[in-house]
Amino acid sequence: MISTTGDPATPYQAGVELAAELRAELVTFEGNQHTIALQGNDCVDRLVAQYLVDLQMSGGSPRCSL
Repeated sequence: MISTTGDPATPYQAGVELAAELRAELVTFEGNQHTIALQGNDCVDRLVAQYLVDLQMSGGSPRCSL
């Protein structure tokens, strides 16, 4: 699950709560756009690719920014 701190469409806390409900790991992106996965941010894209290829997350609560 990826949630963006300044997302204009979906509040950050909604992503936090959904990740908790799904027992999913949360990637926090510090920015203000709605969609960040596979949009050219190396940090986020690396985590997404790692999950899609290896079906594993990095562990912890990764944070990415611009």
